[in-house]
Amino acid sequence: MEQLIRERGLWPTNGSLKAQCKNLKCPPGRTDCCCRRVLFSQPDFMSQKSQLEEAVELRGHICDFYPKYHCELNFIEQYWGAAKLEFRKQTRALTLKDMEKNVIKSLDSIPILQIRRYANRAARFISLYREGLTGAQAAWANRKYHGHRTLPPEYIQLAMNI
Repeated sequence: MEQLIRERGLWPTNGSLKAQCKNLKCPPGRTDCCCRRVLFSQPDFMSQKSQLEEAVELRGHICDFYPKYHCELNFIEQYWGAAKLEFRKQTRALTLKDMEKNVIKSLDSIPILQIRRYANRAARFISLYREGLTGAQAAWANRKYHGHRTLPPEYIQLAMNI
């Protein structure tokens, strides 16, 4: 890292820079606290795609990452939750092969219509967050309106007034 930073002319004049901040917690607003932060604040490092993104796009697909811990934005999480519920309702499997069959049966038991509803619900949440609603406002608006993918402007205004 030091060599890269020196080649870019970013090494501090005092000649001292730690590799990374403790627990990867850099001070807010600083870009020169450690080697890691100096490099990761460079435009070419920031624009570098991950190996996974490059592999997916190389095959002609779109790689889109959802925010962590936001199951309402990812319909696959809702589908997986429904499948897990079905799995728990089944009798306990005694072998790994039986368990695998039960998992597949559970995943297949969720109707495609329900999966599409999960996708539409996620699309509505995404639309609401783009409009500037909070989580509670978006949840309220999503309960009130069950249309296609986006909410009408009057529902968004109502939710903002809550």
